[in-house]
Amino acid sequence: MHIFSNLFPPIISGIAFFFSILAFKRYWTKSEEYFSIIWLCFSIGLGLWFLGETTWAIFTLILGVEIPFPSIADIFWLIGYIPIFISLFLYVKSFSKVLSNRAIYLATITTIILLIVIFTTLIIPIFEFEFSINTIISSAYPILDIILLYIAILGLLIFYKGRIGKSWFFISLGFILYVIGDLLFNYFITYRDYYCGHPLELFSILVIYH
Repeated sequence: MHIFSNLFPPIISGIAFFFSILAFKRYWTKSEEYFSIIWLCFSIGLGLWFLGETTWAIFTLILGVEIPFPSIADIFWLIGYIPIFISLFLYVKSFSKVLSNRAIYLATITTIILLIVIFTTLIIPIFEFEFSINTIISSAYPILDIILLYIAILGLLIFYKGRIGKSWFFISLGFILYVIGDLLFNYFITYRDYYCGHPLELFSILVIYH
């Protein structure tokens, strides 16, 4: 389990990055073109997440670091959220005219409620238990996941009846799973109950494979 859970994520994320490069090459025209920027940002984001997974694997499997957290892998993961957000935001924005105000309000209110629930039930109690750079970094992940989930939900509301509706459904489901996985990691890492080969990694592998 230790070897599999550390070796499988960089392989899967590497495959995702590879296919994003193929899509980028297909849709690239020039740097000023709208969709070229979208696919460029998306590829950069997946590339950074691939580097994060690879760095974690190097720490654990080659350098023998039991839990490389926080580490340079977190730098790659956290920075990767920025281009991913830009790509999703620009894509949704280009079709946002079909969104009703009601749909936007509903998605916004749902996201705010979700943030409030997470803060009150998990993040604040964890900060009361231990306030450190570790808890700050681990808490950043579910918050950033929810921001991406918000954009993905708007995209799903736009495209759910179209040809790419299924794709946006899986994107939204993926970010939901990311929120759950990062919240659980946040909990276990704070209370010193996490280790390489932890059963939570099976869930993380499911998220990445998804």
